[in-house]
Amino acid sequence: MDVLVIGAGFAGACAALMLRERLGATVTVLERDATPGGMLKTYATEDGLPYEYGPRVVSVFRGTPDVLPFMRRYVTLEERDIYQGTRLRPDYPIIPFPVDAASLARLPCGDDIRKQVDAIRARRAPPGERDLRDYLETSVGPLLTELAFAGFNRKFWGRRLEDMPATWGKLRRLERIAETGHYRLPSEAPHYYPVGGFNPLFAGMLDGIDVRYGVSVERIEPAARTTRVTTAAGTFDADLVITTAPIDALLDFRFGKLEWRGYRIERDIVAADSRERLGRAPDGIPFAWIYTPWPETPVCRTTDFGVIHHGAADVAQRGPSVLLREIVDDRVPMYPVWWEDERFQRYLEAVTAIPAVIPLGRLGLYKYTTTDSTYGMARRLVDSLDAYLAGDPARRLDILRAVRGDWGN
Repeated sequence: MDVLVIGAGFAGACAALMLRERLGATVTVLERDATPGGMLKTYATEDGLPYEYGPRVVSVFRGTPDVLPFMRRYVTLEERDIYQGTRLRPDYPIIPFPVDAASLARLPCGDDIRKQVDAIRARRAPPGERDLRDYLETSVGPLLTELAFAGFNRKFWGRRLEDMPATWGKLRRLERIAETGHYRLPSEAPHYYPVGGFNPLFAGMLDGIDVRYGVSVERIEPAARTTRVTTAAGTFDADLVITTAPIDALLDFRFGKLEWRGYRIERDIVAADSRERLGRAPDGIPFAWIYTPWPETPVCRTTDFGVIHHGAADVAQRGPSVLLREIVDDRVPMYPVWWEDERFQRYLEAVTAIPAVIPLGRLGLYKYTTTDSTYGMARRLVDSLDAYLAGDPARRLDILRAVRGDWGN
């Protein structure tokens, strides 16, 4: 079987490798950039200091632990203590996020927050589920809801809390308030950083695969017994096309453009002992990144790559590193939004009418992905490929929904 994979990001590279190793397919990859990686890529400043624009670490966020031995085939993964924090107002200290009672008590408004939380706990009632504001206010109180969530939601998601479902908070466990901030964040699973960055991962995964760089796809259409992909560099015919390009673009935006949320970046170089660093959690672990939820600043998150690249114990001895600020920019397609689900499902159903073209990955299946969920998605596709190709549109739709998965995978 001749397979054409469009996109050499992590989803495309996983699919290409699995198709070759497990199914013996002849695979060609088309990548519009000059290098592979997509969002999972390590960049460097003019002085050679590394940083990442997309994912910073590897962890089992979505329940696919097989990603760790898979990645260890190509890179060495070093464990990292990753803590995230939040500065609720510009004049407040940074505290762990999800928040903890001990840190909240040190804020100027800490006593008021405590009284609201104590009153909620005394009522022993389940959280409200009318909308996200109702869920949060009946879980952590109105004051903490406003400080930690309302401004950030308006800034990043472009929605009021009243416009978002309670499930948005339940899935992310936004109601968590620990007693002290002595816990790993943002998930309880270990976090890892690949020695030398993410780029060597793709050198190993794509070794021996025919990858054509600098090739932009213009059109995908049936051609006799194959599928033809037209590019500025010529045409390619294949038995199967797996595309990690946006699903709405694949279908010429027939139902309109899907909405995304994303950010652009600003970077600074900070010295090891600089006061501009993000500080430490209550147990002494440096913060890897912090959120700035107040609406007056366009910055959503700031990351200290010294912590990520060198580890909490060594960061002070490792010299300068990159400090990266994320600023909302909806022109960057990074995060899908829940309110586009109906439109996306129309695209998903429409694409199943084209049996030899399968969307995959964050853009192709309009799903927020981590490294483990992307790996799981590619594996599920390869596992079900024979059934997909033999099925009718209804069967293909069921399989594609299972390949995409849900928040838990």
